[in-house]
Amino acid sequence: MAKLSEGISIQQLIDGGAEFEVSIKEAEDYEEYNSEDENIQETLLKFNNMNCLQDENGYNEGEPFEIIAKEMIDLIPDGGVKKKVLREGYGELPPDLAVVKVDYNAYVEYEATPFDSTYSRRKKHEFILNNAEVIPGLDIGVQSMKITEKAQFLLTPQYAYGVLGCLGRVPKNTSVLFEVELHEIVDSGAALSYNQLSEDNKQQFQQVYNYCLAICARAKDKFQKNINDALKEYNTAMYKLENVELKDYHEQEKQQDLLLRLYTNILVCYTRLDKPKKGCIAANKIYEIAKGIRMKIPAKVYFSNAKCLRMLGEFAQAKRKLEIARSLEPRNPDIANEFILLKEDIEKHKKTESSMAKAFVVKS
Repeated sequence: MAKLSEGISIQQLIDGGAEFEVSIKEAEDYEEYNSEDENIQETLLKFNNMNCLQDENGYNEGEPFEIIAKEMIDLIPDGGVKKKVLREGYGELPPDLAVVKVDYNAYVEYEATPFDSTYSRRKKHEFILNNAEVIPGLDIGVQSMKITEKAQFLLTPQYAYGVLGCLGRVPKNTSVLFEVELHEIVDSGAALSYNQLSEDNKQQFQQVYNYCLAICARAKDKFQKNINDALKEYNTAMYKLENVELKDYHEQEKQQDLLLRLYTNILVCYTRLDKPKKGCIAANKIYEIAKGIRMKIPAKVYFSNAKCLRMLGEFAQAKRKLEIARSLEPRNPDIANEFILLKEDIEKHKKTESSMAKAFVVKS
C-alpha cells in the first residue's frame, strides 16, 4: 500500500483542516512491484473475494457502491467512512497506537480485480493505528474492528486517495471499497505513552506493569524475526519490573507472576541462541520466584533448562529436568526428541573419556 508523504491528524482531516498526498518514493516502489509480475491481473483475480472462512456478501463485480452503502453504518459524522461487518470478531477494540496486522482486498467501483491485495502478496500488512501510516479511511476502519473480524469499508476520496488518485490504479477523486480481515493486535501504545510520563509516575507500579506488558507483546512479535531483538525487549521489561516500588502484597504477586513469564521467555531465547550458562541463570531465577507464588512452572522451562544443561555437559541434571518436563507433557514430541539427543551426547562423552583414558595409559 502506498503511504502518506506526511503524517496528519485524523481528527484534523475530519474537521476539514488537512489535505494529504501519496509519497512519491512509496509510489515508485509500488509501481516497481507491479511491473515485476507480468501476470499481476491474473494473480489479483485469483485472490478476488478470498475468504478462508467462507464469508458471504463479499464484493461482487458490477455492484454499485451506492447499493452497498445502504447496508452500511457511518463510522464518522460526515459519512466519509462507512462500514459493514461480514464476520464478527471477538475481544476488545485495538487501543490507540496499537500495531495491527491485516489482510485486505481494495476495489474501485465496478472492477472485479482488486487494485491492491495483501492476499496476492501473501504477506499481511502491518501498521500502527492513528500514526498516519495508511490512508485515513483504512486507519479509522481498522480502529473499529475486533480480532478475526472481517468487514467492508467504503471510503470517499477525502479518506482514500484524494483528488489525485493513486498510480493509475485509482482514478482521480474516486471512492474505494476495502474488504479487511484483522488478524492480530499488539498493544504498543502503553510503551509509547510510558515514555511521556513524569519521573514520579514512571515509578508507579501499574504504569510500569502496563509498560512491561506492552514490551512483552512487542517482544513476542519480534521473536520470529530476530531473537536477539526480542531478548533485549524481555530484559528491558525484566529490569523495570524488578526495580519498581511495591505498595502491597497484591502488587508483589502481580510482579512475581509477570517476572516468571519474563524469565521463561528469556530462558527460551538464550536456549535458542545456544547460550546455556545464561539460560541456566534464568531458569534458576524462575525456580526461585516459583517458591513464593502459586503459579506452576510450565514444562517448557524444564525442557529448555534441560537443553542448556545438556549443552554444558551436566547430563545427570539435564535428565532430571527432562523427566519433570515429560511428566507434565508426556506426549510432547520435542521432549521425546531431547531424550534421544541427551542419550547420544552421553554416549559421545563416554567414548571421548574412554579414548582419553587409553591415550593416558599409552603415554604412561
